[in-house]
Amino acid sequence: MGDILRRFLWVGLTAFGSARWVNLEAMFVRTGFIREDDFMRDLAIAQTLPGPGFVNVTALCGMRLGGVRVAMLAILLVLIPGLVAVTLALAFLSTSQPWVVRIFHGILIGAIGVLAGSFIRQTRRLRGTTAAVLAAATLLLLAVGVPMVATVLLVGVGGVLRYRWSPQTLP
Repeated sequence: MGDILRRFLWVGLTAFGSARWVNLEAMFVRTGFIREDDFMRDLAIAQTLPGPGFVNVTALCGMRLGGVRVAMLAILLVLIPGLVAVTLALAFLSTSQPWVVRIFHGILIGAIGVLAGSFIRQTRRLRGTTAAVLAAATLLLLAVGVPMVATVLLVGVGGVLRYRWSPQTLP
């Protein structure tokens, strides 16, 4: 149990924002603690539940690995390092200082790199050219700074239009 909890803490210490689920996958799927199909199912469920998707997927992974107690500890271990870091940053850093701006730009570049790496790994699961184009458009729009809501709306409209214009076959 200690190894599982250390893995959750490591995710909390090494990942911020949407990179966390990628680190969860690395910690638990690639090492064989959770099957890939189960993780992807949990990720899909987590994204449909209310609240932050990452907290939901952390809870589902914790439940899968040890029940309610592990799920609660997992959420704490993943969230506390980020909470402490953000609190300290807000308390002691000023965005009027050039070195602070450079740090945050570096974090942004790192986040885009993690997103690109995740995109490359996930392309193996995509079926068809349309899915790959929509995924690439999402990555590109986010990389150039389009807000998440606008990106989801633009890519979502493209997916819906493609679905509406494609011939439908009954199973």
